Amino acid sequence: MTRKLRFGLIGLGEIAYSSTGHVLQQTANAEMIVGMDPLPDIAASYQATFGIPCSTNLEDVLSHPDVDAVVISTPHNLHVPLGIQAAQAGKHVIVEKPMATTLEDADALIAACKNAGVLCSSKEGSVRYQPATAKAKALIAQGAIGELMATQVSGASNKPPSYWTGGYTGRIQTTWRKSKFESGGGVLIMNYIYDFYRMRYLTGQEVTRVFAEFGTFRTPVEVEDFITVTLRYTNGALGSWMASSCVPGASKMGARGTKATDNRLFGTAGQIVFDNNDLLVYTDNEVEGLTRGEWTVISFPQQSDDYAYCVYFDKFAEAVFEGREPDVPGEEGRKTLEVLLAAYRSGETHQPVTLPL
Repeated sequence: MTRKLRFGLIGLGEIAYSSTGHVLQQTANAEMIVGMDPLPDIAASYQATFGIPCSTNLEDVLSHPDVDAVVISTPHNLHVPLGIQAAQAGKHVIVEKPMATTLEDADALIAACKNAGVLCSSKEGSVRYQPATAKAKALIAQGAIGELMATQVSGASNKPPSYWTGGYTGRIQTTWRKSKFESGGGVLIMNYIYDFYRMRYLTGQEVTRVFAEFGTFRTPVEVEDFITVTLRYTNGALGSWMASSCVPGASKMGARGTKATDNRLFGTAGQIVFDNNDLLVYTDNEVEGLTRGEWTVISFPQQSDDYAYCVYFDKFAEAVFEGREPDVPGEEGRKTLEVLLAAYRSGETHQPVTLPL
């Protein structure tokens, strides 16, 4: 591929500064050429760090003749209005997770991109490019676990008070993470959206029913800091989730002696466990590369945290240049969002919620 897809960045805060900027310096098929943020000092520091022109004017991105696509990294409730403006300006649209805070907004962004003839994608889909996820997908297709019976996801962290006003870097002082309207929710939508997408992608199953309970126990915010969720999938399989951002003794990387996040799949013929950089696989079936009736450990070369994001941007660029849908179209972001919103509705009403909403 001789030409790179040229990105303008909208929002130059925590994610853009700590992740996206570095990713787009490593990708083969994409590059960033301009950025904007409403805060002058943030725009100036991004320009100084990454060497691209940055301003406080949105039109400097949307009207830039060389910008092919945008990455929107703003408070969650701004993803859609900014995405619609970008689509109407003829730019392809990538939004940070979640793609929206309501299904109505998600539908509006998808429709705007289709009407403008541009591609739309939500970035939580990058998890599909993690080597362990890709290998697990292949093993499931080979019959390693048989028919899906259940999924299990659990994780705990203890976000410091400063997170809610400055993220982990403290680079920008803001309160949007505390606000239900601006963020859409707490630990579930902010952090575990990746795991919901991963399980949908791995199993090929959609969620048909959700029951959740949540609370705000130790954090002065409007959103949840602890939540439990039970799911039913299309094929009748079950799902169990527990997530928290307020557990004493835990840190950003998880509690001592445990992983920050535990992902498991249970099937009629075996199990798959995500264990840090390894996959643990048990199968009763004959599957190439696995030992029947025993646990097999599959290890992967250590990759940087940015690896899957690099592949995601490169694949998105390929889709643009080939004139096809991206691997993770906006509709996928909407499906994942629908499950999360169903969990919040269930937690508010204390009743099971049936999908589609």
